[in-house]
Amino acid sequence: MALFFSILMNSILPTYLVVGCGFVLERTLHLDKRTLSRLAIYFLTPALVFTSLMNTEVSPLQVGSILLAVALVTGAMIALALVVGRLLRWPSREVDGLVLSVAFINAGNLGLSVALFAFGEAGLELATIYYVGTNLAVNTLGAFFAARGNGGARLALAKLLRLPGLYAFALAIVLRSLQWQLPGLLMKPIELASRATVPIMLTMLGVQLAQTRIAGRIKDVSLAVGLRLVGGALAGLAVAPLLGLSGLARDVVIMQSATPTAVNSSMMAIEFDADPDFVSSTIFASTLLSSITLAILLAILA
Repeated sequence: MALFFSILMNSILPTYLVVGCGFVLERTLHLDKRTLSRLAIYFLTPALVFTSLMNTEVSPLQVGSILLAVALVTGAMIALALVVGRLLRWPSREVDGLVLSVAFINAGNLGLSVALFAFGEAGLELATIYYVGTNLAVNTLGAFFAARGNGGARLALAKLLRLPGLYAFALAIVLRSLQWQLPGLLMKPIELASRATVPIMLTMLGVQLAQTRIAGRIKDVSLAVGLRLVGGALAGLAVAPLLGLSGLARDVVIMQSATPTAVNSSMMAIEFDADPDFVSSTIFASTLLSSITLAILLAILA
């Protein structure tokens, strides 16, 4: 119990305090969410991805294993959501909403900060690789499930090509493979920008939660939250050893797999009318409850 409260106070609560600041600022000052989002997506996140990969000691084999872990965990959660939705005989659009709520995770806004506080800079580097994989998943598979009911999947998937984080990832991989380094004149400002990523993304999460519309389907939302937080943790626990991941890499993969529903899922659901109120409610509830579930999970992994 002492370990649980230590992790809660030192690794989880600092994250949620920054989220809370974003929540309060939105309610009092009405921040421009679109500007924050664009700042994070088009500038800060690519800087973090590039810096983490250029400075990391993670081997290419381990990078591949982590990305494969993302694919396996995401696939398992999609299958779980589809099976549960069909067993409950939900309409197809509600099943799509369940998939968006269960399979796609907040490995960015929340996962990166928890990894930083719980595992340090080395954990943040590994968590960033996982985040890149989930970002790819939500902008491809997430877009497909959000849009498949109204034929808009192609337009949504095209947005993936506009995300600079993916190009930053590819550029860093190429430079590392060629053993090239950027001159300090370029690398230092990129590293400086990368340090702002986590606090800005947490503030943005608070702003988004303050704008969330809550649905009244308490049982359905509770089911989705349970599948996301508990099912995600179990999927990570199963996949990590299957891929030979151990030590810090194993712990980071399991922790990231248990993070709450991705905020991007709500954006997809709203854009393509895939049960948006249900998805938004799941994001809100899973984000709050994950403060407890992540602390328990980290205590188990310690």
